Amino acid sequence: MRGLILLIVLFSATLLSVSLSTTTAAQPVSSSLLAQKTQAACSFLKSLYNPSLGLVRSTPNSSIYYIASDNLLVEKAFSSCDPTTSQAINQSISSCCNSGYDQMHEALLGVRVHIPINIAATYTVANSTAGKLFRGTSPTNGGGNYTVLWEVHNATGTFHDCTYADVTVYTALELRLKGNGTGAQHEMDCLTAMFDGRGMVDEAYKDGLAMEHGIYQSYKLALYIYAQQKISGTYFYGEENLFRLQGPDGGFHTGYDQIGTYAGTQENAETTSIAMIAISKLSTNQLWRFSIPLWVIYLFAAWAVIGVGVVVIVLVLEGKKRKRSFQSTTENRS
Repeated sequence: MRGLILLIVLFSATLLSVSLSTTTAAQPVSSSLLAQKTQAACSFLKSLYNPSLGLVRSTPNSSIYYIASDNLLVEKAFSSCDPTTSQAINQSISSCCNSGYDQMHEALLGVRVHIPINIAATYTVANSTAGKLFRGTSPTNGGGNYTVLWEVHNATGTFHDCTYADVTVYTALELRLKGNGTGAQHEMDCLTAMFDGRGMVDEAYKDGLAMEHGIYQSYKLALYIYAQQKISGTYFYGEENLFRLQGPDGGFHTGYDQIGTYAGTQENAETTSIAMIAISKLSTNQLWRFSIPLWVIYLFAAWAVIGVGVVVIVLVLEGKKRKRSFQSTTENRS
């Protein structure tokens, strides 16, 4: 029995060593690398900025401008690298759209949102072709015809819990703001279960549209990295995966496959701004960053139960053995 206990201990130690060796990164995220990534992303977002409208377009060749989530998040991203443009965007989106809040993405800014989060509805704020101008800006002054849209999460129906990685992050952030640590940890456990070592495997990845099915969404990985630090206070190797998604012009590609290829996916304002916000939270002082998969925790819990059971059995058998030995000695003396 003692040999069995020793075997359990040795096996558990070996398993833990293998697990940690595959998930631990001993290299710090250097401040120079963070500055380089952030500045490149900032330059990309500046290239999308239209000063006449005071907004960034969704993609380099687009004439569509989203109040939220794009400009709401770009305003936050610019706050550290281009405060002047950040303030200009704030003035633009505040002039029409309640600071651009959409009842979901502002959770990244520390603003309370309603949960469960509702499905989004899209509102047309401006359409120059139809004569509906944004802050009186003509197509001539605006660089051509344009459309300004605002997605707000106030439609009928809500997202199911732990179904989509991004919604799960925003829910976790809201629960943290409410002081509901148990609820926030539940959402984090859902995110950990979704993360497969490359990206977030949620409902969109498994059963989404053609552009989403089997494709990891970069912004969801960035949100997971952000939530790990903001809510759990932990660090893990996922930022290397995120860094690889940044193009030469600084923009972050929207998606990638299992081997990390992002060919065919665009760079856009939303993904780049979320990546910038996540990068800004990375610590330059944390030398050891690791993440233990949930299955390892469950396995060790099972081994602990087995170990306790074995110890109890051994103690009971030893007790019975001593009792028989005592009885035998007593009988021999009499």
